[in-house]
Amino acid sequence: MKILIVDDELIIRKLFSEVLLEDGHQVHCASNGLEAVGKVKEEKYDLIFSDVHMPRMNGLEAVKIIKKMDKKVVIVMMDSFPDLMSELAQEEGAITCIHKPFELQEIRDIIKEVEAKDKRGEKIEIG
Repeated sequence: MKILIVDDELIIRKLFSEVLLEDGHQVHCASNGLEAVGKVKEEKYDLIFSDVHMPRMNGLEAVKIIKKMDKKVVIVMMDSFPDLMSELAQEEGAITCIHKPFELQEIRDIIKEVEAKDKRGEKIEIG
């Protein structure tokens, strides 16, 4: 899968990149929502993991714009402090919100579920 990781924390981007590259995925990174929107304009992604709270453009604003550009892209939100923005992001089209800190297996399970549902042509929902 082609995956975009959007997080203002470098350690999160590096961790995702290392793990997902080892698993055979194509991985690109962005440090905020504005950068993510620019990447989505240039490339098509199967899955986006995006933090909610970021500088320049937060995850909620990015989800709104990205879903208008590509209705089919699957977006998973990440948040250290689940709040109303997490819920609003799901209302805008994110399939779920995972809470930091999370286990790497949780990320792998989400990817497997998205891949399986996509192959079967099912609506992609988590949880």
